[in-house]
Amino acid sequence: MKKLFPYIIGCVLLLLLIILMASDDTKTVRRMDERITLKQQDKIPYGTRVARELLSSMFPGAATPHDAKYPGGWDSVDTDKPNQAVILMADYFDADDEEVERLSDFVSKGNYVFIIARSASDDLSNYFNLAIRSDYYSSSNDSLKIRLEQPAFSSVAYYTYPGKKYEGSFISVDTAHSFTLGRNWAGFPNFIQLNKGQGSFFIHAAPVAFSNYFILHKANVQYYQKVFSVLPKDITTILWNEYYLQKPYSPGSDDPNWLSALFSYPSFKWGLLVGAATLLLFVLLGMRRRQRMIPLHPKPKNDSLDFVKTLGRLYYDKKDHKNLATKMAAYFLEHVRSKYKLPTHTLDDAFVQALHFKSGYAAEEIKSFVASIEDIKTKAAISSSELSHFHKQLELFYQNT
Repeated sequence: MKKLFPYIIGCVLLLLLIILMASDDTKTVRRMDERITLKQQDKIPYGTRVARELLSSMFPGAATPHDAKYPGGWDSVDTDKPNQAVILMADYFDADDEEVERLSDFVSKGNYVFIIARSASDDLSNYFNLAIRSDYYSSSNDSLKIRLEQPAFSSVAYYTYPGKKYEGSFISVDTAHSFTLGRNWAGFPNFIQLNKGQGSFFIHAAPVAFSNYFILHKANVQYYQKVFSVLPKDITTILWNEYYLQKPYSPGSDDPNWLSALFSYPSFKWGLLVGAATLLLFVLLGMRRRQRMIPLHPKPKNDSLDFVKTLGRLYYDKKDHKNLATKMAAYFLEHVRSKYKLPTHTLDDAFVQALHFKSGYAAEEIKSFVASIEDIKTKAAISSSELSHFHKQLELFYQNT
């Protein structure tokens, strides 16, 4: 039973995972995707796919590209030419002084910048002498309710929808340099125009008014058409830019944390959960097969030399000097055969000369211990002094070759 425990745990985890996936799929079908992305490629209720695609029908003679590059870095807009527009979609318009100056320079040459954001940085507010208030959406039933202002527009009817209230408003504007084009339900300006040189800035503080949900609700597309009617009909390029949607810093935002944002994509969510469950199962199954630590063993000791010394002492203690000298001579001849490849069956002058030539050892010395080998063979016994002399002769040969 103990061996089967990890498998049982793994099966239970997989079963729970399948149940969660099934229950979540059921909920997903019934739940509306309420993420406010404001991205032009999103077809969800609070994306802006419809708003961007309608531009080409409203301005058939204009190019309508899109990108997410910083101000002045646009590829499809020539910053030195007039009669172009850039629509900057954002939640929080986090522009610094340098970016505001680039936009201002672009507008002063006869172009138009359309800023759509619920709130903006202090740098932009100070540049235009504005005070912006943000209204955060909540789970209540508050909904967006906005209108356009006379005399810029003929109709003052309110446009609304049952979606989220996600807007800002201008609690103070520089009336000497700005024109109010629209207001929210409380009467505060939320759509203004500021002229700069030969062009104009347009700032709209209700981003969800350009969402798919708002535009497609009843006749709200008329509001969208009227808002963008402020741009010239003969404009050459209208760039939809999402640089400020991707800027990392957005103070005051109540967006979900990074894990919740990732989990909002079902395929990623279940891929991550399945991966985590698989890893956990692998760990549980691998625990029982973990190898024990291999103990340390001392390095093997070479006892060959000790063995040779022991045998040598044995022969020496028995006074069998001839037997020991014979084995020393046999070892020497084997050494010559293996190292110098010389035959040793005849130890004559030719052998001496050949060994001298190959080993470089003095011929007289070789001839001397070869004579000692022959002498050992003929004697019935040798003395310890003769054994010692023969040993010295061989050691000198080994040491010098």
